[in-house]
Amino acid sequence: MTHSPIKRYLPKSLLGRTILILLFPIIFIEIVVGIAFIQRHFEQVTNQMSEGIAFEILYIQNEAENGIKNKLPDKELINKISNLGEKFGFKVNVSKKNKLTRTTKIDFVDLSGKIFVKNLKEKIDKKSTFDLSNPRKVYIQVLLEKGFLEFQISRKRISASNPHQLLVLMLFVTVLLVLLSLIILKNQIRPIGKLAKAAEAFGKGQFVEFKPGGSDEVRRAGIAFLAMRARIERQIKQRTQMLSGVSHDLRTPLTRLKLSLTLEKKSTEIKEMLEDVNSMEAMLDEFLEFSKSNIKEKSQKVVINDFIKTIVNRNKKHFKNIDLVISKSLEKGFSMKLRINGIKRAIQNIIDNSITYGKKVIIKINKDKNNLVFEFEDNGIGIDEKNYEKAFRPFSRLDESRNQNNHSGVGLGLSIANDVVRMHGGQITLYKSLDLGGLGVRISIPI
Repeated sequence: MTHSPIKRYLPKSLLGRTILILLFPIIFIEIVVGIAFIQRHFEQVTNQMSEGIAFEILYIQNEAENGIKNKLPDKELINKISNLGEKFGFKVNVSKKNKLTRTTKIDFVDLSGKIFVKNLKEKIDKKSTFDLSNPRKVYIQVLLEKGFLEFQISRKRISASNPHQLLVLMLFVTVLLVLLSLIILKNQIRPIGKLAKAAEAFGKGQFVEFKPGGSDEVRRAGIAFLAMRARIERQIKQRTQMLSGVSHDLRTPLTRLKLSLTLEKKSTEIKEMLEDVNSMEAMLDEFLEFSKSNIKEKSQKVVINDFIKTIVNRNKKHFKNIDLVISKSLEKGFSMKLRINGIKRAIQNIIDNSITYGKKVIIKINKDKNNLVFEFEDNGIGIDEKNYEKAFRPFSRLDESRNQNNHSGVGLGLSIANDVVRMHGGQITLYKSLDLGGLGVRISIPI
């Protein structure tokens, strides 16, 4: 199954995705409104203001040209032009030089300045320069037939005042609304997280106190989970009681049969009957073992190296050909919380299977960033890959692919191991051993 590259960068949690759903339209609207605002204030308003200034400049320009044509005295002409400039709200100087002394200067980010200069160039038919390098003043020079005019205009005359206020207000209100939304969302999603933790813990055989809350749908899901958990626990309890009762009731007549056969004269037939009775007792023990596999047990901290060495040394007393390989990734003092009796039972069941069907057993232990891994390999015939899933089913026996010379039980060993590993939140898988050629069992438990 291929995943879109975009999904790798999307949030995985419900809260993260909800925030993304909330923020995306808000940010999109902010961008659209921001662009529309900029276009309106930095183009339309600037256009309107520049048109008024252009008419004022043209009027003063015409008056200056008429005064020059009428040969007004310089002092009188300068006073007339200065007075006109004061009436329009800016300063005007008259120069007799035939060359402009300023060059056009506009900052790259000065949007309103660019629009202003563009409009004035269209209106003024004379050669002119526009110096907008000063943030407070604008200098405009217009060349006449004899000399030029220099206009000093306040920057406020060509730009909208405080255009950023709307954007700041929008941003402030957006942040405030997002924070309020996050608080509400977090309160709504918290019950879902609690439900997920309770369900995950229950899958590991742990009991976590859970009280339904949140919206009506989440509350109903929580109530349904509690009812389901109660039903499953009741079924487990009933199954345990049934298996324990049946096993206990059968043990008494089997003990009487065994005692009676022991008192009879030894013969081949009596010997075979005793073997059958012993086999039935072994089966009952497995039934009892299976019934105990779901009993709740508290986790305890255990040093893994010492724990596995104790199990291996105990098995070496009656099976010498068993080796333990501990990876360097597993520190000597590494410890983690385990249900000691449960995990010991699971490991022992796997070792018993390996000893029963193989002549050599290797146990490997290693640790990666997230998991503690146990691997059990033997040199027996193994199990066909198509039967791997079937091997974990309770009361499933794969005698066609395993050695039948010894009692092979009732098919509960791997089922018990699988239940115990799942209670720890781990996973158990089967594979073909590359080193010994037989069956390999891998247990992976989250650290």
